[in-house]
Amino acid sequence: MKNNLLTSLFGVLIVVAGCSGAHATSSNIFDYLVMNTCLDVKGNPTSESPLECDITAQRDVTPSDYLSYVHSDYPEKTKTVGCQDFGPSQRAAFPLQSYGEDQSGKRYPLIVAWTDYPPRKQPCGFGNFDSRDTATVLTVADDFASLIGAFHHKRWFLTVGNGYRSFETKGVGRFLGTWSFPATVPPLGIVGWGVFDRKTKPFSSDAFDEKDFPANDPKFPLTRTIQFWKHIEYAYGTPDHRTKPLSTLLHIPFTQISTTGDAPGETRGSEHFYLTRELGYVTRWESWAREDGNKDVMGLAKKAYANQNCSLPATVEGNVTEHLTVGPVVEDPVEGVYLQTITTKNVSGVATSHKWYMTGCHDFSKVIAVAPYKPTDKVNEDTFGRNFLRQFRAHQ
Repeated sequence: MKNNLLTSLFGVLIVVAGCSGAHATSSNIFDYLVMNTCLDVKGNPTSESPLECDITAQRDVTPSDYLSYVHSDYPEKTKTVGCQDFGPSQRAAFPLQSYGEDQSGKRYPLIVAWTDYPPRKQPCGFGNFDSRDTATVLTVADDFASLIGAFHHKRWFLTVGNGYRSFETKGVGRFLGTWSFPATVPPLGIVGWGVFDRKTKPFSSDAFDEKDFPANDPKFPLTRTIQFWKHIEYAYGTPDHRTKPLSTLLHIPFTQISTTGDAPGETRGSEHFYLTRELGYVTRWESWAREDGNKDVMGLAKKAYANQNCSLPATVEGNVTEHLTVGPVVEDPVEGVYLQTITTKNVSGVATSHKWYMTGCHDFSKVIAVAPYKPTDKVNEDTFGRNFLRQFRAHQ
C-alpha cells in the first residue's frame, strides 16, 4: 500500500491511498463532468449513443455541438407506460461559452449539469428548462473540480470554499474546493480523500453582488466536510438490464468530520455520485442514510429497493483511512434493502459501527434517441441571469 500526500491550493491536506498494482491510465476530471459525442472516421459527430461507440471514437461535447440523444433515469417498475418509460428526469452536462476567472486573470471552464423534469401532469414534456428543473454549475481548477453554484425553483445558490476567507481572492477563486473531485482521476482501484470547507448561500433574486456575502463574514462560517472518491469500473442500469462496465469516478461526501480528521463524524446521511466519460455529471446518484437517521430509514430503503430501477451499488470498500473501514454493499432480498456497514475509530482506538442503507437512487444510463438539439440553446447564460455568472469573474 502506498500513501501519497498532496497539498491543495486551498491549504487542505489531501491523502490519496491505494494499491501500487493499479494499471489504468489517469484522465482529466473534465472528461468525467461533460457528456461525450461519438465521431465518424472523419471526426464528425454522429447520432450514435456514447454507450455503443468505442471510447476512442468519442470526444467531449462543446458549446456548439448538436446532440441526438439524452440520458434518463430508469422508471420505477410500475411506471413504464407511455412517456413514463422515459423515466422521471433526464440529464445533460456540457460546457458554456462563458468562463470563470480569478484575480490573476486565469480562466476556468464553466460546466452546466441540467436535470430536466417534465412539467407536472405532462410526462412527455421534456426538453425545455422550466420551474421544476435544476442547473448546477461546476468548474475545473489545477487540483480539483468543484460544484460552485446552482439555479432551481427560481432560486440561486452559490457555494463558496476556502478562497472566500481571503479578501484578495476574487471571482471564481472564492468558489473552489467545495464539493470537490480530483482534477486528475486516479488510476483504477485507487481511493482518495480530502477535507474541504464549504458553505452554500441561497438567493431569491439574481440582483446580487459580492457585497451580499463579503469575504470572511463571521455570520457566514464555512462547514468542514470530508469527501472520498475511488476510480472503479461499474456496469450501470437495472438488475435486469446492465450496461458494459464503464470507467467511473465514485464520489462520497460527508458533511461532518470526526475529531480524528480522517473519517465521517456524526453524519446521518450522504449522497453518492457516479461520474463517467460517456455521460458525465452525473451518471448515477444515490442517497444513503445511517440506521439512526431522522427519517423512516427502513421505509425509504425498502421503497428504493422495490423500485428495481437501480442495480447493486458500488462503494469505497476496505480500510480507507486509519480510522475508517467501509464494508461491502450487501443485497438483502429478505428485508428488501441494500446496505453496508461503516466502522470508525475515535482517537483512543475505540471502534463504532453503523449500518447504512440506500434510501434513493437514480441511474441515468438509459440513453434515448431524440431529434438533434443544441444543449446551449436550452440552458445558457440567459437561463441563470448574467449577474449570477458574473460572480465567477474577477474582472467584469
